[in-house]
Amino acid sequence: MNFKQRLRLFLIGFIPGCIILLFIVNKTGCTSPNELKMLELQHQYLQLGEKAKCKLKCLVMVEKGFKVNLRNFNVNYDLSDVHKKPYGTYYLKQIDTKNARYEMIAEDKDTITYIHDIKLLNNSQNCNCDTLK
Repeated sequence: MNFKQRLRLFLIGFIPGCIILLFIVNKTGCTSPNELKMLELQHQYLQLGEKAKCKLKCLVMVEKGFKVNLRNFNVNYDLSDVHKKPYGTYYLKQIDTKNARYEMIAEDKDTITYIHDIKLLNNSQNCNCDTLK
């Protein structure tokens, strides 16, 4: 068998294999665990603690706008405790760290995303929410 025959046989198997793979990948897509967890947290019911509500007022945001902003966050698994009992906690940081105003820890309760507190990154803001229990 010469090189041209081998190349022809190779292409006969390779090209249909690539086409089949393209159809499979286009239907399911490839997502990272980070993207999957963020999608889950975004689509669950959002519940805020008292400190988080107070700090949201300091940021001049409403809950619906805050929930929409969750798409600009990523999970930092180094600072998260996903195996914590009874609910795992996820440390959320903004994707664009230059314009980041806050970070938070979200608890993933079955159908609820619970945020107890928000960490404000801008120290110049006067927010007296840390005195709340």
